Amino acid sequence: MIAYVYQNGSNKAKEQDKFYCERTIMNKAQVKSGDLSLTLKYPTERDSGVYICTFYKKSDVVRQKVILHLVKEKFPPWAKAFLVLFVVLLVFGGLLFPFRQYFKSVYKVEVDSGMKSVTLPCKTIVRLPKDVTVTWKNNTSRLVHLHEGCGKKLEEQHKQYKDRTEMKGNLKFGDFSLILKNPTDRDTDTYTCTISNRWGKILIKKQVLLYVKAGADSFIIAIDIGSGYSSYAFNVKPREEGSETQIKRWGKELGLDTPKTSSCILLDEHGDFVHFGYKAKTTYTNMTGEEAEKHHFFEHFKTALDCDDLRNQKIKAANNKSLKALKVFTEVLGYLKDDAMETIKAQAKEGEFTASDFTWVLTVPAFWGHPAKRFMTDSATQAGLVTKGTKGKLMVVLESEAALTWCLKLQSDGFITQNHSRDSQDQTAGAAEPDTSCNGLPKSQVAVDMLMKQEETKDLLNNHHRNGKGYVVVDCGDETIDFTVHKVMEGGSLKKLYEAPKNELGGQTVDKKFKVFLKEIFSNGVWDEYEQSFPSEVQKIMYDFICLKQLDEDVQINCPFNLGMLAEEHKEIETFFDSVEGASWDDGSIRISREKLKSFYDESLQGITESLGEILNKDLNIGYIVLVGGLAENQILRQHITDQFEPQYKVLCPLRPQEAILKGAVELGRNPKLVESQKKHPAWLNFFFENFKE
Repeated sequence: MIAYVYQNGSNKAKEQDKFYCERTIMNKAQVKSGDLSLTLKYPTERDSGVYICTFYKKSDVVRQKVILHLVKEKFPPWAKAFLVLFVVLLVFGGLLFPFRQYFKSVYKVEVDSGMKSVTLPCKTIVRLPKDVTVTWKNNTSRLVHLHEGCGKKLEEQHKQYKDRTEMKGNLKFGDFSLILKNPTDRDTDTYTCTISNRWGKILIKKQVLLYVKAGADSFIIAIDIGSGYSSYAFNVKPREEGSETQIKRWGKELGLDTPKTSSCILLDEHGDFVHFGYKAKTTYTNMTGEEAEKHHFFEHFKTALDCDDLRNQKIKAANNKSLKALKVFTEVLGYLKDDAMETIKAQAKEGEFTASDFTWVLTVPAFWGHPAKRFMTDSATQAGLVTKGTKGKLMVVLESEAALTWCLKLQSDGFITQNHSRDSQDQTAGAAEPDTSCNGLPKSQVAVDMLMKQEETKDLLNNHHRNGKGYVVVDCGDETIDFTVHKVMEGGSLKKLYEAPKNELGGQTVDKKFKVFLKEIFSNGVWDEYEQSFPSEVQKIMYDFICLKQLDEDVQINCPFNLGMLAEEHKEIETFFDSVEGASWDDGSIRISREKLKSFYDESLQGITESLGEILNKDLNIGYIVLVGGLAENQILRQHITDQFEPQYKVLCPLRPQEAILKGAVELGRNPKLVESQKKHPAWLNFFFENFKE
């Protein structure tokens, strides 16, 4: 039924249902100011229900629902029900901004972390009984505050809100607002105020979405899903307690101890989660053909995304089965969320944590646009990191800006460069942070020869806000080498100036050349048979090589027993090396010369040099080249870039460059103001995205 039609300053009575004739009024002056309230005279129980206000302006159509519920016992006979229907006039030529909040079905309150208190509004014009009970609860049904009008103790207030809540409003005149003291981002949530009479009948229920911006003492979990490797980091302590970002360690089941695990996920035939990371790859490679055919195994799934069309995109598994990309990413994020919560719970001495207690930071490549970022937000919501009402606790940041944020925070001894003398055994850098390299290798091969560039890094730290020089962040990943140029703005935020096109110059290029070389050594089908019969051992060899390829010297890899046995079936194992240049047999180990090891990098180094040269020739006022990512741990790569571009540009690499993105993401979670990409759109554009996006 049509209750009222307002057009050109008057009611169109012909379209109005007879039931509402002579009972509805809209004030013309208020309509001009954006207030589209409707007054309904002589209300009865028949008027209870859902009313929809629809506003038409050119091509814009806006709707808002309001529920009218009559409370019979205390209504005076002369009472009138007011349907408060406020509509924001969204016009390309102008906007009545002050009224935007009346579009929302949930009232929103935004406040900075560190404020003394925040008020969650709950007011009504309806006169209620004196002995009402008022309960405030959060989205997980934790009791936030209880006002007991009936004098009965209903339930205990949750300890998170102890001594932090009070109601100072005038209940007699319908003000049931709640004051929450010392809000932090843990308090970001949807709060429901429920008012009921002495018999428990609900009279009024209202919701308020509170968004507390993350601050220095926020609880942070950062997730970095890379093309080849993934992990997460977290921080659950205030800065004054000496907080330190912790990164999950992976690979104990394989004798490894790494800060990242393989970006692999194994799902069963129904698409349900089985394993992630190293365990997923090992389980799948050990399956029989029939078992493998039933499962869905996804590796390097991030690079399969078409960032321009993600709505219904599917990703192919190893057996050519397909699942929606949203499903795959949701399962990945869901696993990492659950694993992070278990890890934190095991380490926490006291207190309990839920996903809603944390600000979540997801990292994405610089070339990802808004559709891809929205895709990640949808995946995170479905995975339970946040809810639709708490998306404010989710940040999507660029990998390059996270890494650069970490580098700008480091002290002068936080950067490394390779010593030109390979004979040096300087271990200063290794003492600065816990070792994150693979375990189980000879100590001489794990050693990294480094020399601190203290004077240059002091210049970086002291002058980056003033000198106006840009930074090329070179993210040396497993599949790609990403080049992004950033500038430090006034106030410390980072602005992206340029990102280079996608390439395939990453660590996998080096790994593939190494595997081809092994096939060249163990010829006559030996390597092919070994790879097919013992896939888990091949996987272990590749992990060992990842650690060894960091060096700029001769390296040795233990020859697995089964590979040796297969080779001996054909001929003496030493003879396999007779016709191969750059490798030799050394009492159970495969020795690869430094020159041969360097040759595996030729293609990547040539591409990196060409790409950096093109970027540096642009008018971007660049002063620094910052190397991060797993491949940046390699001395060959660092030395090559230093030789090519210093002293005109300062080449810098932080200790543990593979961890720079995760640690920087945690820093950005605690200080979102530093993130240029997180700065909000104008309020009218935010409103449009939230209410009219498909």
